[in-house]
Amino acid sequence: MAKNTTKPIETDILCVGAGVASLSTALALLRGLKAKNCEKLPRVMVIDKGRNVGSHVLSGAVIDMSGFDGLLTADEIRKIPIEARVNGEKESFHMLFNKNCSMKIPWMPPMMQAHGYPVGSLTKLTQYLAGLCEKEGAKVYTGFAATELIEDKAGRIIGARTGEKGLDHEGKPKSNYLSSETIYAKTVVLGEGACGVLTKKLIKNKGLEGDREQSYALGIKEVIEIPADEKRAGEIAHTFGYPADTNTYGGGFIYHVSPAQVMICYVYALDYANPEIDPHLMFRKFKAHPAVAGHIRGGKSVAYGAKVIPEGGYYATPGLAADGALIVGDGAGLVDTLRIKGIHLAAQSGRAAAETLAGCWLNNDFSPDALSAYGARLKKTEGWKQLRRVRNVRAPFSMHLTLGVMCAGTAWATFGAFPFWQVPMEADWKSLHSLPGGILPPAENLEVTPASPDRLTDVFMSGTIHDENQPCHLKIRDRARCAECVKRYGAPCLRFCPAEVYRLEEGHIHIDFSNCLHCKTCQIKDPYQNIEWTFPQGGDGPRYTRM
Repeated sequence: MAKNTTKPIETDILCVGAGVASLSTALALLRGLKAKNCEKLPRVMVIDKGRNVGSHVLSGAVIDMSGFDGLLTADEIRKIPIEARVNGEKESFHMLFNKNCSMKIPWMPPMMQAHGYPVGSLTKLTQYLAGLCEKEGAKVYTGFAATELIEDKAGRIIGARTGEKGLDHEGKPKSNYLSSETIYAKTVVLGEGACGVLTKKLIKNKGLEGDREQSYALGIKEVIEIPADEKRAGEIAHTFGYPADTNTYGGGFIYHVSPAQVMICYVYALDYANPEIDPHLMFRKFKAHPAVAGHIRGGKSVAYGAKVIPEGGYYATPGLAADGALIVGDGAGLVDTLRIKGIHLAAQSGRAAAETLAGCWLNNDFSPDALSAYGARLKKTEGWKQLRRVRNVRAPFSMHLTLGVMCAGTAWATFGAFPFWQVPMEADWKSLHSLPGGILPPAENLEVTPASPDRLTDVFMSGTIHDENQPCHLKIRDRARCAECVKRYGAPCLRFCPAEVYRLEEGHIHIDFSNCLHCKTCQIKDPYQNIEWTFPQGGDGPRYTRM
């Protein structure tokens, strides 16, 4: 590694990740202090590993705007870049029984109703929020991956270090080499999103674990252009059941975000047991179902992406504050898995963090006690109350679909009072069963169409680009254990990866990291916990523009 000779950068608040949570933190902090007529404002910096703001974010997204109450003006809300709002008369909920049969639920569950909510691209929303932050004085920089938190001798977080750029595959500097940057700050706000590398290390090193390990689902999404139909804009549908089995939490959604564009996604819990499961294949089966295919008939896929969603909920929420650091958004597991909503929780966590930091700034006190007020503020928000209400919704689905549906209904009806105990749930990587005989049957051969492309075509549509002459950011810790995994589970990484990063060649796993979508499914689901996801150089990875 080359010696870093650049001068350290100093700021007051450093936000890692340019998602809704970090951007809401920066915006609420600066606006809040201006409203108090604060003479000197903090220096606020937001850095993101994507090439542009929004390059690495992905969501539905039907947006519960309650998270932006008091943060955005009425005029700013009107200018959010969306083309449609949910039409309550065209909301539907379907049970898919098998590949041909389904039933439309005759009523829309109250917790799922979204009439009037904006529906559109999270990429465009974060770009819009970033612009507002910059107008308020925040500095937003992209293409910089924060790869390490910096601590002082007492163990306090005092900043972060970005990764080097321009290293060859052996880790030696190339002609375009750029050294890492050291950024010092009074507080680091971690808004990396689900399964963030720095967030996970902070939680482990500072003993911030929740009551149980975080669990995840993998969401696979495409944007499909269809023949224009003005009447369908704002139409949305949710499904559960097929192609998931009765012991695994899974479902899909179809959102008509404009007259000529549909967002379609299938979400599958990563605590599944069958090692033959291929989420991308399930996604294609989902799109082929008659209840879904009618929404995209005559269409063509134009964008693709995948990400993991934290589903552990209330019991998996970690400690939210450490000495010198706060955790916001998906990194803290703030997703309502019953409503399939997390954007409003991300915004509310950002505002709670901002109010805490404003007090720290005004009192010149960034001590652990001062920062710990963030958790208390967050727990007063409506989003947190919702999270507590559904704290036992997700876990029962791991036992059986029927039990899960029953518990979801009783939890909602009793405001979370029943089940009154913590329903157990094991870590995702522990749930995989051995493959009988270690032999896999041939994969199902589905027809490839413009509306249902194969995996590599999908990866191409994600815009994913990595400089291939750089160190591989996916590490197999022990090749012997890898061989054992191939024998026992039939190389599950070939199937659970939504981007064809892993290939089996002559009995050994080959890694094509240039296809990586940065979803981190491999690190979560690997039954031997033998894969480590590290950072490629900043700016590499997906280049989402409409996700």
